Amino acid sequence: MKHSSRLSFILFALVLGCSGVAALLPSGPVHADGGAPNLAYIAGAGANGNALAIIDINQRRVTHSVALMGTPWGVVLSADNRYAYVTEQSAGQLAIVDTRTYAVTGTVATGAGATGIAIDFADAAHLFVANREAGTVTVVASDQPHVLATILVGQQPTGIAIAGQGTTITGNPQVFVANAGSDTISVIDAVSRTVTSTISVPGGPQYVVIPANASVAYVTTRAGAVFVIALATHQVLGALVQRAGASFGVMDYDAITSQIYVPDAANGALAILAPVTASGGAHFPTEPSQQLSVAGGPSAVAITFDGAFAFVTTHDTGQVLMLDATTSQTLATISVGGTPHTIITGSYPPILDRQSATVVGISVSVGFLVLCCIALIIFSRRMRKGASSDVTSA
Repeated sequence: MKHSSRLSFILFALVLGCSGVAALLPSGPVHADGGAPNLAYIAGAGANGNALAIIDINQRRVTHSVALMGTPWGVVLSADNRYAYVTEQSAGQLAIVDTRTYAVTGTVATGAGATGIAIDFADAAHLFVANREAGTVTVVASDQPHVLATILVGQQPTGIAIAGQGTTITGNPQVFVANAGSDTISVIDAVSRTVTSTISVPGGPQYVVIPANASVAYVTTRAGAVFVIALATHQVLGALVQRAGASFGVMDYDAITSQIYVPDAANGALAILAPVTASGGAHFPTEPSQQLSVAGGPSAVAITFDGAFAFVTTHDTGQVLMLDATTSQTLATISVGGTPHTIITGSYPPILDRQSATVVGISVSVGFLVLCCIALIIFSRRMRKGASSDVTSA
């Protein structure tokens, strides 16, 4: 009876241990919105507009500022959030910032007027930089950064976005480049690094956004329109918004609702557009579906990857507004200084994707259960041996 009680106690302890480990493992998607650990990055911040400001979303304040040069404009993050790649417009180069040490680790000359930047994780994490004054797009390798190719596009390329894995296109990823000076969109094959299509878009196209799982790209123009382009056919489907005098900034989308957020500095507004599809044709919903008043010249917007928060930079006042994306309530106003041009939040989830996190969780669980079984077998054998010894002694 004594050995049986001990065995029961050990079994109970092991089961409790397994339950504890299982409780600590991810039961669903790993949430780390805003990066690791919950950060937002703003290019064009600081006293003179030559810094990359880093906001801790939980603390709702700037925790670090990295001094740069040459008018920082666009910014993207590496897949593991270890590096921030920042275009410097007046210097015509790309700066690489170590996000752990907050130091510039190197620069790469790209071309005059480096502005928009996009990263293609499907092809060895290559960077595509739009050089506004040079009329080119430079392709940069992110590992041991160096120039791979320089591609001639239209005049004054500014906005740039990549349609690849997760969108409805097939084949190689496509890079959409908005050429404000030539009223065109250049489409680049990300693998061959050649322009495969040129799309006519009136009014000076400036910025492009392509949501995940989308069949269309959204393009703003200097004339105050938001056009929709089918990814598969490169056909301009029509204008969602036409607002004379508007000054649209850098857009973003909500990964949960697929809504498009468009800042309008001239009208002090943030327009929220309902998503459309290529199959919808000219049957667009009434847009915008919602509009928020934002003072101070809203210039860029970023939505966290769980759709919880929206961050809006104000070019005139050097601030970032933190909004509840569901209720549209302003949660905080954070001073970053300068004339912020672009804001992004960290990747979702960082380092491990959802599938990898699930695999790791299952592996740990199975491994722990195997160890439990081995421990039980060894303990059981020892108990039986001890019982036999007791009987023999008696």
